[in-house]
Amino acid sequence: QTAITEASPVEMIVLVYARLIDNLRMAQKAMEEGKETAEYVGKSLDLIQQGLAAALDTDKGGDIAVNLGALYDWSIREILKARIKNNPEMLSGVIEVFRNLESAWDEIHLMRSSAAAAQTSRTVHISSLQPALVT
Repeated sequence: QTAITEASPVEMIVLVYARLIDNLRMAQKAMEEGKETAEYVGKSLDLIQQGLAAALDTDKGGDIAVNLGALYDWSIREILKARIKNNPEMLSGVIEVFRNLESAWDEIHLMRSSAAAAQTSRTVHISSLQPALVT
C-alpha cells in the first residue's frame, strides 16, 4: 500500500502493467487447465480500461496516446476472443505486447530517476555552506 501511495505516475503505470501481465498469465494458465477465467479476464480488462486507457491524455500525449489507446482497444478484443474461444495461445501476443510496454516504461522511470539524482547531486544547498572563519 505504501509503495502505491508514494509512487510517481510513471511508477504507477509500471505497476499496472505488472499486475495486468500477472492476471493475463493466470488467465492463460486457467485456460490451459480447463478452469474458469472470468476473474482473471475481468481484472485484466479493468486494469486496461480503468488503469491504462483512462490515464491517456491525447492533448499532452499526442500520437503516442492515440496509438496506445488503439493498442489497448486491440488487446481488449484479443482477450475477449481468447476467452470466448478458450484459447490460451491467443493471450501470448497480448502478454508479449504488454511486457514490451512495461519494459519501455520501466526504462523511462530509470532514466528519470538517474536524471533526478544527477540534478540533486549538482545542487548546492545554502544550508550546507559553512561561513568562513575570520581570524
